[in-house]
Amino acid sequence: MTILAIPVESATMYIHRMARMVRKQLYLSREQNERLRRAARRLRRTEADLLREALDRHLGDRRGTASIGRDPLWAIVGVAASPRGNLSGRIDEHLYGARRR
Repeated sequence: MTILAIPVESATMYIHRMARMVRKQLYLSREQNERLRRAARRLRRTEADLLREALDRHLGDRRGTASIGRDPLWAIVGVAASPRGNLSGRIDEHLYGARRR
């Protein structure tokens, strides 16, 4: 059976999921709105889903874990630092030599 060209199972799931949500209203700048719209289209996700994910990252996820900046894995950043400085940023120069002008 189909309601408004949406299978009943999909409509039921959507309504069931939305029942647990709280509606909020916020104002975005035109630039933020455009960036959000493009990201949602590119990722094939809803704008609301991207906003919820951004809030989870900023505030910590639902399990109460720390935000990304406090993740213990960040402690390993830099352990393999190159004595030559920013190797990853100048990889072509290191592999192929300095560019001749």
